[in-house]
Amino acid sequence: MLEGINNGIEQKPEYTRKSFTSNLEKADGSFESFSIRLDKNGKPPLVVFEDIDKTLLHLEPTYIEIRKVMWPKAVEKDGIEEVGRVHLAGFRLGTMWRELYRMHAIYNLDKIEWKDANKYAEEFLAVGKEGEHIDEPNDPLHIECDKLLKQFDDIAAETVEKQAKENPNFFDEAKIQPVYKLNALYKRLGVVVVGMTANPKRFANALCKYAGLGESFMDCATDTDVPGTKEYKMQYLIKQLEKKGIKIPFDKILIIGDSPLGDVGSGSKFQKLEKEKHPEVKTKGIVINGNEEDLMVAVNKLKETKDMEIHAMDVNQVPLDKHGDSDLTQKGRDKFYTEINRLE
Repeated sequence: MLEGINNGIEQKPEYTRKSFTSNLEKADGSFESFSIRLDKNGKPPLVVFEDIDKTLLHLEPTYIEIRKVMWPKAVEKDGIEEVGRVHLAGFRLGTMWRELYRMHAIYNLDKIEWKDANKYAEEFLAVGKEGEHIDEPNDPLHIECDKLLKQFDDIAAETVEKQAKENPNFFDEAKIQPVYKLNALYKRLGVVVVGMTANPKRFANALCKYAGLGESFMDCATDTDVPGTKEYKMQYLIKQLEKKGIKIPFDKILIIGDSPLGDVGSGSKFQKLEKEKHPEVKTKGIVINGNEEDLMVAVNKLKETKDMEIHAMDVNQVPLDKHGDSDLTQKGRDKFYTEINRLE
């Protein structure tokens, strides 16, 4: 299901090419033009929604610098490794408002027990709890956390720009190369690829600008654009694509991300949101992982997700071709590409 690589997307004569400009600025200040294949109904052969962190980029070196500025007292008291461990544990919570309130509560309100992200979710985010509506714009906690979000966004964007300018190769070294190679193949095939991230807009735009994602993505949805989880970002991105004149093939949607439920599992939720309006809706998923342990975690978390075809891609097992690039062709694919449903 590496759609379009040796199978899945053929150069059928009924497709025509049309150029569309990305909404994302590149490092040189320009905007990429994409040659997208459209059928007679104006639909591309596939629309791909991708996460960024741990899917396309290893951002831990960037987050280390962000944490030093965002939570200096916590870093001084507990050390950068401990603050990093605590922060990272909250990434699975789904949105920046949830994440940032947890960090604020731990380090400013002495809610030390919320270092356990599961406990925080149960005691604060669950239905009937104080933070149940924290993602909703009119909620007082949401409004309070917007101040934290802006602070984080400014610090993060400035950090990305500084790292890129001090070392032009910084984000090349952070790239998860097999997924970048996958995007290059999708681009050549005229497939639409967009990004979605639970990060604020300035930070995400800086990453797209300096890490070359503006050359892969036609657009990117952020927490600034869409409060809430990834299925809502998918809806937002579809509206943006439709504004450009691209009609969506709701039965040909692919989601790629490292989080089994937060990224790929959003496809199942998206299907439920769109089923009444688009009964043909069908999503597929690729979970990005780096070892056998990650694979088993994904299998366990997705065992109840029966309405999607889902594969796992171990990026550390992808072979290299004679040029040293990731080789995603059919040969040897079974070593790095596994259908999750078959492992239950």
